[in-house]
Amino acid sequence: MATDQKQHQHPLVLIAGGGPAGFLLSILLDKIGVASVVIERAAEPDERSSKSYTLVLGENGKSSLAEAGCLEAAVEAGIERRFIYFFDGSSGDVKAMPKQVPGIGFTRPLLVQVLEQVAVECPRVTLKRGAGVLNVTKKDKFCLEVTLEDGSVVPASHVIGADGKWSNVRESFPELNSQFTMETCPSFGVHMNLSNVPASFKSDGTYVIKPSSPDCKFYVIASPRPEIDQGLSISLVCYDQTLEKYPWLAPPADMKIGDYGKGGWEDEYSALPGSVKAEDRLTDKLRKLFQDALPAFYSAIKDDEIFQTARINRRVTWLKMNSEEGSYSTQDGMVALIGDAAHAMTPAMGEGCNTAMGSAVNLVDNIKAVMEKEGEGECSLNALSDAFIQYGRSRPAEMKPVQEASAARNMGPK
Repeated sequence: MATDQKQHQHPLVLIAGGGPAGFLLSILLDKIGVASVVIERAAEPDERSSKSYTLVLGENGKSSLAEAGCLEAAVEAGIERRFIYFFDGSSGDVKAMPKQVPGIGFTRPLLVQVLEQVAVECPRVTLKRGAGVLNVTKKDKFCLEVTLEDGSVVPASHVIGADGKWSNVRESFPELNSQFTMETCPSFGVHMNLSNVPASFKSDGTYVIKPSSPDCKFYVIASPRPEIDQGLSISLVCYDQTLEKYPWLAPPADMKIGDYGKGGWEDEYSALPGSVKAEDRLTDKLRKLFQDALPAFYSAIKDDEIFQTARINRRVTWLKMNSEEGSYSTQDGMVALIGDAAHAMTPAMGEGCNTAMGSAVNLVDNIKAVMEKEGEGECSLNALSDAFIQYGRSRPAEMKPVQEASAARNMGPK
């Protein structure tokens, strides 16, 4: 794609990353008349669906979907989560705790699918799949060159980094990247997928399964998947203390960014791809762990093939902002970060997707506020930059307490 290095006359926002936050942002921008191009690495919409973790959208997530006019479609596609079920791994006794506000359960790809279907119908949204953003270079005021992994170059007046925790957009700008430190917690997950939902399990809640022995420093989260074929997403949540009894669960010391998911969400939160099976040694040991520590749960799942999907993932990481005066935007207001690119957090509180979409809404709210202040019916280039700066300075104060609270829950049992 040829690059026009002339200054843009109207805003053209390139959104790096076609995840929930990226697509939601494109829809919200379309509603205020701002054109965007969504760049997504995955060539196909369902490329990563088969082994995805599940997520639950709470009140804030549902509010963000409502802002974009997507809530009705999301409710139809997902599963209502009304309860948290506490399952005794030894006895099989179950206690139900109602949620104050019911959530909506999704796999990540299913939520992306819902939002993408809306986004591609928006007249000012363009989608380019098959190559992620490699780097971004500023050529002039309101003239950015975005180089993709396939070597093509896309021009834009502004860029949004919605490309995850290991954001190439963020790394393209030292003034942004130098503000953050990647923190590692002493916890990790072993993720598996069951092809069916046990007959005794209900789809309206998330199950927390705990062993009866206090020596077992782990627990299991099991969530029914909302797709037609359903199945159960299972996460064995472990800590460094877990390794005292089960040293064979230790994450590979040489696991580097990109060894599996190119640094994406798969490296911490997914099971093995369908074409790969876990080593016999791991499957045998996991089977024995479930038989000994979680006999009632093992009896309920009734399928040893689940252990062949097991993957020990990296230790959990989160993105810490180093300064109280930090910002999610560049000083010139031409580049901003949302979601994991700005405020990646641990999975302990389940707020990652909710806050990512909330940042998309917050950014557009800032754009609308600047437009109203300037009396603009059509967003100008300067107004967009002013809004990026305003968002970048204000949003961290809202996100940092959530990140810190989530990280505290990943430090291990006391």
